[in-house]
Amino acid sequence: MRPSLTRRRFAAASLATLPAARSLTLAQDHGTRPLLLKGAHVLTMAPGGDRPRTDVLIRGQRIAEVDRGLSAEGAEVMDCSGRILMPGFVGTHNHLWLSQMRGLFGRSEDTRYFPLSARLGAAYRPEDMYAGTLFGAAGAIEAGITTSFAYCDNIRSRESAEAALEALAASGIRSRFYYAGHDDLPSGEFLELDHIAMLHESWGQWSNGGLLGLGFGWRVPPAGSSESAFERAARELAFVRDLGLPLSSHISGENGPAQMAALIERGWLGEDMLLVHATGAAPEQLRAVRERGASVVLTPITEHRVGFGLTLFSQYAPALPRISLGLDGALGGAPDMFAVMKMLHNVQAGASGEELSVLPRRILEHATIRGAEAVGLGDEIGSVEPGKRADLILIDPDALNMGAPEEDPSALLVYSAQPQNVVLVLVDGRIVKRGQRLTALDGPAITRAAARSIRGVRQRAD
Repeated sequence: MRPSLTRRRFAAASLATLPAARSLTLAQDHGTRPLLLKGAHVLTMAPGGDRPRTDVLIRGQRIAEVDRGLSAEGAEVMDCSGRILMPGFVGTHNHLWLSQMRGLFGRSEDTRYFPLSARLGAAYRPEDMYAGTLFGAAGAIEAGITTSFAYCDNIRSRESAEAALEALAASGIRSRFYYAGHDDLPSGEFLELDHIAMLHESWGQWSNGGLLGLGFGWRVPPAGSSESAFERAARELAFVRDLGLPLSSHISGENGPAQMAALIERGWLGEDMLLVHATGAAPEQLRAVRERGASVVLTPITEHRVGFGLTLFSQYAPALPRISLGLDGALGGAPDMFAVMKMLHNVQAGASGEELSVLPRRILEHATIRGAEAVGLGDEIGSVEPGKRADLILIDPDALNMGAPEEDPSALLVYSAQPQNVVLVLVDGRIVKRGQRLTALDGPAITRAAARSIRGVRQRAD
């Protein structure tokens, strides 16, 4: 049975458990009343293209119809005239657990990201995993990110893992939970594979009505590792593949090229694998990634922020069909897919010397439908089509930072839009943001809990 000890502990720690429990209830009860969104400019991100002045009917968890002149008896009707309706953003890499560390990095020599995040992470308790994960997930929802994969690489106990899982469920976001080891776990030491197997076997009790999936954050040994580290990696890989779980691995920084070489030379690449960053990968390495069917997630804001080098879309796009985008966590600031898209587009144009080297529509695709396809979710989310899950966002351009949408509003979205322009968010057919407030979560309470958490973490780490 699903344990209740974790949530009782968090209640004692004065975290926002009441809003969390309310969100869990909503995730399991979609109700029977249809929702009819009328007259929006619909960016379907589907082969049929955009649909101006179009209605979208939602029944339960799914999109029922996309057409003009729709009606539905008993439906809640919302006038969306002059607004942009599109799929929610799909973010496939984020360290949600450390979201309360936002703003602490890069101010001095002793606040470099990797050593500071490792030192603070070592002082986390399960309630801090909960607070950070819920804080990050709630912020993602507020910004129109309806899917945010959680790379949870600070698991120090079963309680830590389950705390993060409870927070994901409480938020109501769609996510894949990557079970990963903490920074000071020796490269030859195994994660608690029995716990992963237990979660897998009982996943129906953890999945929050199908919104959450389980994956494995697999550590590829860096250059110079002992053979025991490679033996550990091979055994973990075989174990997780026997379970049928998807994998995600950091391939980055100065270790990136050697890690990529190890994946290729040892035959470890596969369709179940999501490579994070892949900075410094040579063209022949990216061809090997494509041949074996693996995908790559780019996180340009943090890749630039930490000094991995420029993320050039053209380096990946010709070689790889499966590219998604991610936020990566506190190092990059607040969750904001608009900022990610703008960064990726501007760096490509600036480095290439060609304004049209990549069009904003292409970047928007990788933040929605192509991103969903890259991680095997393209049949369920990423576009506005009948039969798909109703993960949708509505953007109001009536703001000083925006402007009137033209026949193709992609440039307006990539260059001008910001999270505050998102006035409606649906996840799996449920309204989770309306206007400027979350409907199922208490944002101020979650923020206060995150602030309390990081104060305690820093005191224990000093």
